[in-house]
Amino acid sequence: MARKRHHEDVPDEDPGIWLITFSDLLSLLLTFFIMLFALTSQQEEKYLGMLSKIGDALGGKSLVDRKTGLEVTQEKLQKFVQDNNLIRQVQLTSDTRGLVMFAEGDLFFDAGSAEIKPDIKRFLRRVGEIIKGTQYKVLVEGHTDDTVGQMEKFPSNWELSSARATAVVRYFIDEAGLEPYRFAAVGYAQFKPRYALIPENRPKNRRVELVILRETL
Repeated sequence: MARKRHHEDVPDEDPGIWLITFSDLLSLLLTFFIMLFALTSQQEEKYLGMLSKIGDALGGKSLVDRKTGLEVTQEKLQKFVQDNNLIRQVQLTSDTRGLVMFAEGDLFFDAGSAEIKPDIKRFLRRVGEIIKGTQYKVLVEGHTDDTVGQMEKFPSNWELSSARATAVVRYFIDEAGLEPYRFAAVGYAQFKPRYALIPENRPKNRRVELVILRETL
């Protein structure tokens, strides 16, 4: 006679043991990625931007409701430029590299010279003080116009633009007390104009640019 199989009743599992709501899961993932990013990233801009986007995606207010370091630095520089009536000569903008400040014309140097004018040294010192209060690296660019002439000290615009950028860096280091490793100097001669290469734009293309990079120390 065949044995009868005994079937044991298996109790139903309690859904409450394993079920996690979508809201709880989203909160856990959000916490995890914020902590992970905060521990591994050294770039403040990316960190703040990520938090802001996450907050928007959740339909609420941004998780970061404060200005970034570059924005604060830009406001300080803008105020100093305005207070010293330099709005027409010094401009502030931004690009993918960071905050860009450039002075047009002969504000910094006489024609064919890489010696900083005495009148602009106070301006550079104050800019250096503002930069000193940050953790950003700085790129100093020298640019010339497209005229090519005989210069006593410089064989070409390459040497002139490089010497001007280096002079500004040396001033920040020697006079403003900034750390040398924060800076890089580069000369572009006339080959990176901001305006069209026509005679009336030559004073504008003859400039020095300070790029406060998004990269921190």
